[in-house]
Amino acid sequence: MHSVRVEVILLSVSEDAQDPQLRWRAVSGDLPSGCPPDARVRQLAGLDTEMPTATVVHSTSWRPSPDGLILTYAVAPDPAPSEGAGRAVPAGAVVVSSADAAAPTPAVVGIEHVVAHALRHLSMVARTTPEVIAAAETYPLLWHAVVAHTPEVAGQLVAT
Repeated sequence: MHSVRVEVILLSVSEDAQDPQLRWRAVSGDLPSGCPPDARVRQLAGLDTEMPTATVVHSTSWRPSPDGLILTYAVAPDPAPSEGAGRAVPAGAVVVSSADAAAPTPAVVGIEHVVAHALRHLSMVARTTPEVIAAAETYPLLWHAVVAHTPEVAGQLVAT
């Protein structure tokens, strides 16, 4: 039997006013039968009872796993950044790809690759989606750090 897991990348920015750093942490859980993925994401992120103003919940990618499928979402800002061990986004975070156009799934996809992909995706929607643009104005330090990443559409590996 195949399962569907939901993975949530929660984004925050350090409180160092001189040098704010983009940080992330991940939470995940199974997607119960009949449960909408967006609702499960909000639950895993701790947003199931109250949605703070200007919170962005965005589907960023999916990938196969040995047991089924992993759906990845990004949430900004992290509603509880002090919980868990938030990690700095690596300066050289890259998106991986396959060299075979007929087999597009890379051999290995690490969480850092998923974070890099999510940041590129969010950087794009922060420039093109009115609701995300408005949310970005509420959390300027966080979104400035997000849009510093190259904005790309899903699947684009080479800037044009």
